[in-house]
Amino acid sequence: MTKKRWQMVLDRLRTRTSIIIILLFVVTVAICLSVVQYAEKPAHEQLVDWVRVQQQEIEQQLGLVGRIQAARQQTLSAPFEGVIHEVRVREGESIKTGQILVQLDPEMIGIQLRQAQAELIKAQREVHQLDIWSSSPEVSRARRSEQSARTTLITTQANLRETRALFTRGIVARMEVDALVQQELTQQQDLLSAQDDLRDVKERGQGEERKIAEMGLLNAQVRYQTLKAQSEKQTIKAPFPGIAVRPDTTDGSKAIFAQPGLQVSQGTPLLTVIGLDRLQVLTQVSESDLYQLHVGMPVKITGDGFTGCVLEGHIAAISVQSNASDSYGGGARYDVVAAIDTLPSDSAQQIRLGMSARVVVILYRNEKAIVVPPQAIHGEGDIAWVWYRKTLDTETIKQHVKIGNTVSQGVEILGIQAGYVMIP
Repeated sequence: MTKKRWQMVLDRLRTRTSIIIILLFVVTVAICLSVVQYAEKPAHEQLVDWVRVQQQEIEQQLGLVGRIQAARQQTLSAPFEGVIHEVRVREGESIKTGQILVQLDPEMIGIQLRQAQAELIKAQREVHQLDIWSSSPEVSRARRSEQSARTTLITTQANLRETRALFTRGIVARMEVDALVQQELTQQQDLLSAQDDLRDVKERGQGEERKIAEMGLLNAQVRYQTLKAQSEKQTIKAPFPGIAVRPDTTDGSKAIFAQPGLQVSQGTPLLTVIGLDRLQVLTQVSESDLYQLHVGMPVKITGDGFTGCVLEGHIAAISVQSNASDSYGGGARYDVVAAIDTLPSDSAQQIRLGMSARVVVILYRNEKAIVVPPQAIHGEGDIAWVWYRKTLDTETIKQHVKIGNTVSQGVEILGIQAGYVMIP
């Protein structure tokens, strides 16, 4: 190889080496600049992800289990002791408002009513006698006795004056004067006794005797009115539309539907009327969840017996006393009644009393909530904030927020609009 050719090869090598050195220098400078730029970034922007957040509907729920029952249920009892004369409804039959259900025999209540009426008449006559007591025979008799004693005393006193005058003149003996003096003293005592008797007889029409008579009259009136009202209820009618079923018993015995000829005492349950126009679910809540509920909260009701149907309702009542029979030492439980607002016509045929039902209570709902992952929230004490951007091209700001409810999607926050939040 010639010398000139070697020189050309060396020149090419020097050129390539220079290019490589320049490229290495450029790469090194670029890396250094990147490191410097990264180091100059705030710590909260290093190794992060930006998550888009926007308004969405969230719900916080509490699930309960119960059974469907009628909102209106009334047990009709015997208004008085007697015999069932007629029953015009069968068990399980539909009934209308005002329909005659049971007819009782009024014979026994009629006897009691007549006795009460007789006692009322006696009490009225006794009070009437006290009203005219001042002219009653007893007062007249006592007044005549007092007047007779007074007249007798006046006569004796006149005789005593005449006898003393005669004794002064020596016409009569002293023994006659002494006899009249003794007679005067006796008649004075008789007059005082007659006056006391007259006063006692007059006071009898205004004192305790009158109070006793008035209370007796009031008792007789109440008893008569009570029996009269009971006798008018011998025909038992349906208070509202529904179905007639046998009444429940509290002593565990078998309930009996009303039957003709059956002897019943006052207050004996005859039948129960259940209204089907309004239904509700009876459920229970533990004491640990009771504080979350209040009357009026919306609920959603579903069940295996009416699959595919979601019923809307609300909490109608919460018991103030725990159901001790169901606690078993595991915490008290309280009855909760969830009313069904509307019953769709296509679901009415599927739903039956006593069916199990699942009640979902809507504890909290926000249709325009902003929810972020828990990692996006930073805080010190009671102060919370997020790193926020309106868009990915805008500047990052430290936005203070207020923590809301925790839901399955994340944590609700208040204080930002739709945009992007940073997650380390």
